[in-house]
Amino acid sequence: MLKKLCLCTLTVLLAAVFYGCAAPNPPANSNGQPSPDGSLSSAVTVVVTWDFGNEVLLEETVAIEPDTRAMDVLQKVASVETKYGGGFVDSINGIGAGSEEAGKSPMDWFLYINGIASNVGAADYILGDGDVEHWDFRNWSYHQYVPAIIGNFPQSFRRGYKGNIRPTVVVYEAWLGSEAESLVEHLERAGILDVSAVSGDQLSGEVREQNNLIILAEMDSGVIAEINSAYKKLGLSIYFDSGKIVALDADGNTFREFGSGSGVIQATQNPWQPKGVGAGESVVWMVTGNDETGVRSAVEALMYQDFKYAYAVVISGGEIFRVPQ
Repeated sequence: MLKKLCLCTLTVLLAAVFYGCAAPNPPANSNGQPSPDGSLSSAVTVVVTWDFGNEVLLEETVAIEPDTRAMDVLQKVASVETKYGGGFVDSINGIGAGSEEAGKSPMDWFLYINGIASNVGAADYILGDGDVEHWDFRNWSYHQYVPAIIGNFPQSFRRGYKGNIRPTVVVYEAWLGSEAESLVEHLERAGILDVSAVSGDQLSGEVREQNNLIILAEMDSGVIAEINSAYKKLGLSIYFDSGKIVALDADGNTFREFGSGSGVIQATQNPWQPKGVGAGESVVWMVTGNDETGVRSAVEALMYQDFKYAYAVVISGGEIFRVPQ
């Protein structure tokens, strides 16, 4: 059974909504590298997007001092209006829930740190060197809370959340051993220091609970099917039904079904880790499809295609479809 599937607590939901609710390479002079004057420097990347990451409004690298908070950095690069004592981001550069752009849909700003939904307010989140602070203004009529997104890859695995970087384990079906090996090498080249692979039939409960997981498997395999059975609770906008991939729009309606040969990449926070979804401890990525061709196309897309700032994607017929639409 999936553990603690509910989005857990009112606190998490309020943090997601009311506080701000393929990643760029690490910025130059980050990770403690000397700057031209010989001092050590730290930097973060601030990204502001619109409509599930579909439109990039701002992307800027900012030098930071120790104990710099996400709100401080946002206010350096953008005009920010806040409410409720400064903890609620009402608008960024004039775009907010009451603006013309919002229309009639319920829309707000949502904050992701390294692709993981923040469970604290921007005024309380202390950034670390190399972090990506990603704000997205989106419709939340279907999902108020989306625990993790893929579009800051590989930050969830390289930087983690609140400085907590869990090991990454690539879990694969036996026939995907070569792909798993290639993905491990790709992740190592991307700066992920603790990554390994294990076949699905050897995945222990302890490994499943304590690590980031990237699952390479067909959609009817055990672990993928278990996640699929709780896709609404896990904040997913792609699910599998009768051999088809069903992609949803922002209102939770089906906008397209995909048949054979289609792959999927989508993420959530690890539903098996003991603190439950929303804790920011670790993530699970599903690199899957409705047949072997679909899975292999998803693995290839993960390593070689650009899905920058997307929430999730479907790969079909040589095209990449960002989801939700």
